[in-house]
Amino acid sequence: MQFRFLKEKITPDIPVLQMGFASRDHKSLGVHDDPYVSVVLLRANETVVIIALDVVYGDRSFAGGIKQAIQERFGLAQDQIIISYTHTHSTVAVTGEDSALRKKHTYHMAADKFAWDLEDEAEDFTEDIRYFQMIRSKILSMIEEGINNPIEGDIHIAKGHSDFGISRRYPADGKILWKPNPDKNCMDPDLYLLKFTDREGALRGLIYSYACHPTTLGPDNYYISADYPGIVRRILEERHPGLVPVFLQGCGADIKPYITADNGRFKSCNFAELEQASQSLAADIENCLDQANWRKIEASLATGFFEVKLYTEIWDAAQWERILSDPNQPDYRKKSIRQTLQARQGEPVKDHLPYYLSYLRLDGQTCLICLECEVVSDIGKEIKNLFREDVITLGYTNSSACYIPTRKVLQDGGYERESFMSAHLAGPFVPEVEDIVVGRAALLVSDVK
Repeated sequence: MQFRFLKEKITPDIPVLQMGFASRDHKSLGVHDDPYVSVVLLRANETVVIIALDVVYGDRSFAGGIKQAIQERFGLAQDQIIISYTHTHSTVAVTGEDSALRKKHTYHMAADKFAWDLEDEAEDFTEDIRYFQMIRSKILSMIEEGINNPIEGDIHIAKGHSDFGISRRYPADGKILWKPNPDKNCMDPDLYLLKFTDREGALRGLIYSYACHPTTLGPDNYYISADYPGIVRRILEERHPGLVPVFLQGCGADIKPYITADNGRFKSCNFAELEQASQSLAADIENCLDQANWRKIEASLATGFFEVKLYTEIWDAAQWERILSDPNQPDYRKKSIRQTLQARQGEPVKDHLPYYLSYLRLDGQTCLICLECEVVSDIGKEIKNLFREDVITLGYTNSSACYIPTRKVLQDGGYERESFMSAHLAGPFVPEVEDIVVGRAALLVSDVK
């Protein structure tokens, strides 16, 4: 088969409002480490492009714009294009040129602060669109370079283990608290590696996937950073000259880096602690590289996608008003609720979320399942546990609107249940959402063998 790994910096050239933490109140002050966009080109019986971006997430305006440009230039179908976001909370969220597909929120990258006041709606997406165009141009150039100058070689897969992450859902007194939960059953330890070697056996590309929020750095950090995915990349590149590592985020919506756990609470780490944490994950990757039982993949690529509807309950105005009157509810959530109530006066109730799932099968034993939005770890594990093969589950692909919870999360409560409010949905997801996502993903795995 043929492949090519490429990357380009996407560091904003102006101070920006970093997305990911609602408490930030001013723009970035500088750059700690550069964020990148990486492109992996795979060519066997067909061509597939994997794009990984060091941003918090993108919306459907961004994903649709990137895919349309690739389709027009290179003729690839949308399921042959996988867009993945590392979800670092120290860069920006991205949107595209199509305002109709743009996620409705109170953020644009050139803002001085988050606009929680309902009357403050002067959102200017000029810099966001310029940033999108820059990223799009770099992606198209890298794909063209990959097509014109591919590397002949082989893919091997290995499954390792890492305790880098820890659950942030702590059960206590019938509630779910935002604090470290040391129960290993509440995180996903799988560390999947795909290594790409040339005909001389040299390591030229590496994809690794793990499920954990890149929130080592907290809301007090005002320096642009790719967080641990960026530092791990640098470490691996230093140890393996000529290697381009690419991180694909797993279903880690409820998982944080273990190093942020501090005496029963979560802390914001400094840059030295970020380095320490990244060294530990890089060591787990190196251990897998050195000792894992590698299986060669005889590449026979297959892709496809489905879009389903994830339905919600429909809350009446009184239920929303009770939340609005709660002094403990954050301002960003109250603004979303007011916007939802306003929209209901002139538009149909938004009682479902359009949800995109895609797959990439590498051979008869290896499949990537790509899930939209912030997917909790139990969904990723549930999908993998259904099969006796290597199924790599990715969250944060295509676009993101909110968290995708399990039935248990909906029952127990907590932050991951409540994010439907920020997505302007009519109420919380119905319990069957878990069945729909897991069931459809399982069909994708089994139907394309």
